[in-house]
Amino acid sequence: MREVHVGDTSVLLVRISEAVRAIEAICPHAGGILADGTLSGSRVICPVHGATFDGLTGRVLADPDGVEPPQGGVGALQVYPTRVVDGLVEVSLAD
Repeated sequence: MREVHVGDTSVLLVRISEAVRAIEAICPHAGGILADGTLSGSRVICPVHGATFDGLTGRVLADPDGVEPPQGGVGALQVYPTRVVDGLVEVSLAD
């Protein structure tokens, strides 16, 4: 995982298998920097309170402190379209 800036927006790049995905870089629960967290398979785990997100879809998999199924305490992460061109990752912030 690596945090990058696209304009004024912080984006987290996540490599899952051969795919590179781009998701919101800051946890919506407590503002944790997700690049400081853990990637386990496709699960992105916030370093602050342990909220867990799907790195492919941004969906919440577990609320803070690992509560599964999530109870609605945390919103999903924004997902941004990506493509790899000549070895460089391009991220689109457009809707």
